[in-house]
Amino acid sequence: MIGYIAGALTTVAFAPQLLRALTTKSTKDVSLMMLICSTSGMLLWMLHGILVNDSALIAANSISFLLAFLLLGLKIKNDYLDFVLNFGSKYRESGKDLLFSKKRT
Repeated sequence: MIGYIAGALTTVAFAPQLLRALTTKSTKDVSLMMLICSTSGMLLWMLHGILVNDSALIAANSISFLLAFLLLGLKIKNDYLDFVLNFGSKYRESGKDLLFSKKRT
């Protein structure tokens, strides 16, 4: 019973942050490292629950993982997608293309 209560509290903890991120379309105040660590930890706890056949661990961590993973996806989309898509554009605009920095003959 304690495991189910703990799991429910852990699961509910990510719901308000996910709802806020969806409504405000902002994830600037959410730590990327915290999301990566939490999501990874929840996945590992879920896998452990599967290995030891503990339904409380499986249920709580599968839902928590889903919520944290969605928040992580929003964080990457909102805060890092433009950086990844435009990586190196400053160098191409200035004529310093890193991929083709050697003189062509």
